[in-house]
Amino acid sequence: MRIDLTGTNIEINGELRALVAKRFAKIKRRVPEDVHCEVILAEEHNPKIAEGQKAEANLHIKGGTINAKAHERDMAAAVGRIADEVVRQLNRRGDRARARSRAGADTIRHGHPGSAV
Repeated sequence: MRIDLTGTNIEINGELRALVAKRFAKIKRRVPEDVHCEVILAEEHNPKIAEGQKAEANLHIKGGTINAKAHERDMAAAVGRIADEVVRQLNRRGDRARARSRAGADTIRHGHPGSAV
């Protein structure tokens, strides 16, 4: 999985890169190598915004896009929340795919309802 890291009003240093790589390691194990992930980190300078650290992830996979956004006081917490959200969405996507593939199993095994097999 290729991760593109972008910063808005924030400098992307080695510490932030390591944090994103660590949090997205479990996602890398679950998706194919050709998947593209965009991570956008931003900092709001408005003092009225209490949760000024913003993180967003867009994961481009076969069949669609997975999006996650988080606003927190701490950038590490925001990155953690988007990583957890992406994992949750990947799990839901896999569960739905398994349910769709198994939906016709009863019909295949026992024939169509109402038919004499």
